[in-house]
Order: sequence, then structure tokens, then C-alpha cells
Amino acid sequence: MASIEDARRRTGYDVTEATVDDVLSALRSAEPPTPGTGIVWWLYAGRKPRTPYLVAGLRGARGSLAWHENGETFLPADGVGEEPVDYFSLQGAHFPQPSGSEVSAEEVLRAVRELCESRTRPACVSWKPA
Repeated sequence: MASIEDARRRTGYDVTEATVDDVLSALRSAEPPTPGTGIVWWLYAGRKPRTPYLVAGLRGARGSLAWHENGETFLPADGVGEEPVDYFSLQGAHFPQPSGSEVSAEEVLRAVRELCESRTRPACVSWKPA
């Protein structure tokens, strides 16, 4: 595993190669480039082709979740937002997250923890097709 400083600069994680605490610490400590925007990460449970992945973002007290598997995207069933929301990678690339993808920051962190521990789609979130 790379140093925690290196982990904090990454926007993608193979959660089989990082500790839960390192991933959560990196997510919590990242600062968005502009107030009111969020930071987004891509979280994989392995490196095989077509590995399902979670896109997780934090934006203050809110966050964004999207599960990608077999060419389909799933959003939280109780997600909010009528419009896409501005999120950025740590490198500054703009990755707007879809409307209806935002939930509480606590729910995002629970989902990330569950993905890291189970290496499967987080069951703590009720999902719906995007």
C-alpha cells in the first residue's frame, strides 16, 4: 500500500489493496476546488475487466452515490436533486453527478465502508436503475 499521503491524492481505489480507514480518511480530508462543489472517487473491488464499481462523492453534509455494473447505472432509491450536481476529481476534472444521486454524507461513508468490507454492491443503500 502506498503512503496515506499518496492515497489522499488518488481518485480511484481498488478497495482490495487499501484499508477501509485509508479510503475513508482520504475521502473525508479532500477539499473541493470551489465552495459548494464536491469531490468524487471511483471505487473498485478488484482489477479484472468489467469489475463493478461505486462512484462516491462528498460535498459538505451531502454526497453522491452511483453503482455501475454490466453497463447499467444504479442510483440511491431515496436520492435527491432535480439537476446534476458539480463534483470534481482531485486533479480538477469536472464530473457532474446525476440528478437523484445525492444522499447524506453519512450514507455515502457507510456505503464506502460496506464496499471495502464486502467487496460487493453496498446493501445499506436501496438502489434503483438510473
